[in-house]
Amino acid sequence: MFLAVPRITDRKNVFISNATREMIVGVVRRFGGEKTSVSGFIENMVLHHFKIYEEDFETWKKL
Repeated sequence: MFLAVPRITDRKNVFISNATREMIVGVVRRFGGEKTSVSGFIENMVLHHFKIYEEDFETWKKL
């Protein structure tokens, strides 16, 4: 799920710690294909997180 290669046409910088990046690199290298990237992995994880917690986000907006 997180290792699928997304199409990102409007890229923006996001900063994470080196330790976090190294953990993600380890996962991507071990389980991803040759076109899988750290940025693609993060994109997929964040979109999945937003989908899972969409109702919570809508509730928080109303507060």
